[in-house]
Amino acid sequence: MRCRTSSRLQFVAILIVCGFVVTAVIIQSGPADRVSWPLFVNTSTSLPLGLYRITKVFDLKRGYVLRTCLPAKVGQAAVQRGYVRRGTCPNGSARIGKPIVALQGDTVVVSDGRVQVQGWGDHEAPTYAHDRRGRSLTNAVGTHILQPGECFLLSTHSSFSYDSRYYGPISCGKPPYFILTGNGFQAP
Repeated sequence: MRCRTSSRLQFVAILIVCGFVVTAVIIQSGPADRVSWPLFVNTSTSLPLGLYRITKVFDLKRGYVLRTCLPAKVGQAAVQRGYVRRGTCPNGSARIGKPIVALQGDTVVVSDGRVQVQGWGDHEAPTYAHDRRGRSLTNAVGTHILQPGECFLLSTHSSFSYDSRYYGPISCGKPPYFILTGNGFQAP
């Protein structure tokens, strides 16, 4: 009798996990310009693995994890190299979730194998000339003073993240913005 109960529990557990996976796929395949489901399952190394809540905000702040589409050429290159999977963004890539470390008026300097963000905690992170497969990476070398509507996205979780240290500041888009909260990330 115990064997049957145990196998039934295993079957139910498998069904729950399968349902979770199917839900995660549906969540992440929605249109880029709207949120059809308020949850996001992160499997990338840019953020801690886990389940995040998608929250709509009208003002961005440093520390928010912005969920957005990459610019056209950046997104296409990211898909070709396998940094981002295919998705519903206009460039064919999936939306990304990256922390905002600089906004309008902040200065970001990319040089000498590192990026320095002045304005929010004077954040510093390494840059690399090659990715983990040995392919050449272009760095966003120079001094960037962010203009209105620009964001500098930088993973605070992984130094190997493909983010603004390689493609520079991006347009934040127009409100409403979608940010990720949960798994240690809260709206500041």
